[in-house]
Amino acid sequence: MVHIAACNNTGNSKSDAKNSDKRMKVKSRNHHNGEAVPAESCRILVRGDSVFIKENSPVCSKLKIQTVSSREYLVELTTAGVVRPLSGHLAEISTPFEGRIEKSFIKLGQKVNKGTPLFEVSSSDYLESLRMYLQALREKELADKNYRRKKDLMDSGVGSGKEYEEAKLQFDLSDKELEKAAAILKIYNINPADADLGQPLIIRSPISGEIVEDNVIVGQYLKSDSDPVTTIADLDNVWIVARVKEKDLGTIGLQDEVKVFTEGNPGNPVNGSVDYIGNMMDEQTRSVEVYIECNNAEHFLKSGMFVTVRFYHNLPEVMIIPGSSVLQDFDKSYLYVKEGPDLYIKREVTVTSIPDKKLIVNSGLEPGKTIVTEGAIYLH
Repeated sequence: MVHIAACNNTGNSKSDAKNSDKRMKVKSRNHHNGEAVPAESCRILVRGDSVFIKENSPVCSKLKIQTVSSREYLVELTTAGVVRPLSGHLAEISTPFEGRIEKSFIKLGQKVNKGTPLFEVSSSDYLESLRMYLQALREKELADKNYRRKKDLMDSGVGSGKEYEEAKLQFDLSDKELEKAAAILKIYNINPADADLGQPLIIRSPISGEIVEDNVIVGQYLKSDSDPVTTIADLDNVWIVARVKEKDLGTIGLQDEVKVFTEGNPGNPVNGSVDYIGNMMDEQTRSVEVYIECNNAEHFLKSGMFVTVRFYHNLPEVMIIPGSSVLQDFDKSYLYVKEGPDLYIKREVTVTSIPDKKLIVNSGLEPGKTIVTEGAIYLH
């Protein structure tokens, strides 16, 4: 950096005037063509973030300036993603009780509805749970009849208060036991109203969708902690989970339009929209997961498929400047603003890169300012 006083600058200190009189042979490097140019002929004075330069300085011919204005801009961001089922649209099915598979009602690719029978299991544990429920149901019915009879006697004035209280207590206890037995069946997705000791355990589909995995083997014995034997997925709508870098988060928003491209059919993108922007940052990749919901009625997108995701985010008021306007100083970016005929001020800014070697100014600059778009290196 060179500090040389201009000839007509009357505000210089005595020390500056003395140095000017001595005409020190300090030279600055011309970064454009590599030639050494005498600093005196550049007629530049640097004070902090302020740079004074006379209009007849050779440096002036190296500078290009532009007045910045704000305008609407459509940001495009491209990244990678993976196809996943929507929450609640994938079910991995096993048996809730230990037992042996007796029948299978499904095949791979079959469409099923919620409640469709999948396979039948012979299970002693299931029959025991069913027996306990039916016994609790019978005991409650008996307790209810006894309670009503004791209450009628009390209302008629011929019953015993003690017997009435005992009947009421017995009814309340039987009711709790029935609730507990019914809850056990509901945990295993069994409707207590269908409880019948004469019927085997039939595993039914908890969702509507398609059989995408079928490992059901008739005669196979399954434990309660066995791996799933069939998988059902509803892929009419899917999520695309894309990873977006921290620096690009300002260029996406909820409900933004998205196009999803696949290697198998790159010319026919699938449309979607941003459904959720994650709040957990991956410390290693410095990125977050962004969920895009897409219609997949034709089932072209397969679960687990890798895709290319392109976001389109409309910015109503944004300042776009050439990439050559900004210089880098370690981890900071800055540019020069022309504040007068001879004065340029160094400004720290934050920017985001966009195509065509241009930048979006996020902070540090206001519309209407005139900046140096080329040659700023000569003011450094």
